[in-house]
Amino acid sequence: MEPNSLAQFFHPLFVSPAAIAYKLIAPPMLYGLHGWIATRMAVGALFHPYQTWYYPGTKIAIPLTPGIFPKRKHKLAQAVAATVTDTLLTPADITEKVETLLIEQNLYLTTDAFIDAVLKEFRDTSKLHRLASELAELSPAILQHLVESSIDGLEKKRDRNVQVIVEKIFDHMILPMRISLEQSTEIASRLMEAFITPEKVRNALITLLSPQNINALDESIQAHAGGPYKILAKLIGIKRVCYEWRNFLEKEPEESHRIIGDLVKRFGIRDQIALQIANFDLRSMPLQNIAKLKGNVVSFVENFLLHNRASIMEAVKVGEGAGMGTVRSAIIRFNPESIPAPFLERAKRSISTFAYSYLKRELGVLLEKAIPALGMYALIANKIDLFSSEQMESLVKRICSKELQALEYFGGAIGILLGFVQILINCVAP
Repeated sequence: MEPNSLAQFFHPLFVSPAAIAYKLIAPPMLYGLHGWIATRMAVGALFHPYQTWYYPGTKIAIPLTPGIFPKRKHKLAQAVAATVTDTLLTPADITEKVETLLIEQNLYLTTDAFIDAVLKEFRDTSKLHRLASELAELSPAILQHLVESSIDGLEKKRDRNVQVIVEKIFDHMILPMRISLEQSTEIASRLMEAFITPEKVRNALITLLSPQNINALDESIQAHAGGPYKILAKLIGIKRVCYEWRNFLEKEPEESHRIIGDLVKRFGIRDQIALQIANFDLRSMPLQNIAKLKGNVVSFVENFLLHNRASIMEAVKVGEGAGMGTVRSAIIRFNPESIPAPFLERAKRSISTFAYSYLKRELGVLLEKAIPALGMYALIANKIDLFSSEQMESLVKRICSKELQALEYFGGAIGILLGFVQILINCVAP
């Protein structure tokens, strides 16, 4: 600065040091105060006023009312929701995070906690009785729906539930089933009473010893027997013996009954039948015979269900009362402590393994359906939109209060700098 300029700047007040200090200090202070107040008002305008202000006596809104955030709250909510769902929390991010958490150990811990919580509830008598009553009331409807849907599936040939169930029952119950000697003896006794009575044996022998069969027997012996046997048959007179035995059976029924009964007893027919039944094992049959038998059992059950639908549904309705009582008593009598620990542990492991394999295979499909159904965008937008202006201000200030305060100080600093610039300008161009 040239000496003449300084002299001109200080000449009017050259004799007053206070005036010189005022001229050097006042502009930075005033500019700094102005910058701080202006910045503080700008920050305040972000949130205040909360409501729209109007010119007195009119419905004309005063500019900048309400504040920027209250006025744009709805658009701010949408922008934040879009940012979160499109950038910060995308379906791919959720899927990746879930896959990292989806390990068999985590599923086992979840299954273990769930089953333990359920078993704990069973120890509460009042809850147990209430559960028993509710399930008992629901059981008839479930049973009816199960039977109807199974028969409908058979009629329309759209599922194989009945076939699968019958095959499993056959493989795990019927095929390995063995009958004890006591049971087989009882069965043999019933067979003897129903089919091998002396009267039925006598009638069967009379039918067997018909003239046609006797002639056929004689012709077969003559055609196929060796020389000595053929001579012996002629000496005995096979045809004559058969006719005399037939006449005896027809004319002496009572005597025939006694002879047949005595022979059956002496031959031990009942014990022989019982022994054969007890020794019979389906698994010893050829595989093709077992498969054919299984198919016949399945066909029999399916045909029975199809042709007796009305009777089956009626029987289900008739058994509703007994079914409800059975379900209720079974639940009430259930004691969680009676479950063996190894079985419970094995069940937990099996459930967690099944859940892990299922989720590992179907997780992508499930999340594709679940994430849009959650409505994350709408949920976040609605949450923010429901914030009051006070809550919005408190939230923003809680996050960046130091930054807002620094912004006010920065406005003051800019004002002070402009004050010094003004002094320089006054010095250069007084």
